[in-house]
Amino acid sequence: MPPARSPHTLGAAFRRQAVLTLALSALALIVVIGTAVSASLAGILLSALLLSLALLRALLPVRAVGALAVRSRGLDTAVLLVLALSIAALTTSPNL
Repeated sequence: MPPARSPHTLGAAFRRQAVLTLALSALALIVVIGTAVSASLAGILLSALLLSLALLRALLPVRAVGALAVRSRGLDTAVLLVLALSIAALTTSPNL
């Protein structure tokens, strides 16, 4: 029988918060793209990231999304969708 894994290791924390870890990594990449390439491209990518997080929050159980689950599923999803749509609208608006 293999030894039991400790839930108090850094690896276990990353496994529990996999969605949040990937989202923060993607956010860091978007910031680099925004500074090096184009702010409007970064805005579109940020909007896409928020939209994908909204879908994950709506579809996955609380245990899978980890710290992304703050309040009720509907409220979290609605807030993420409003943010995604707002950033997309601002990013694609001319002369702003």
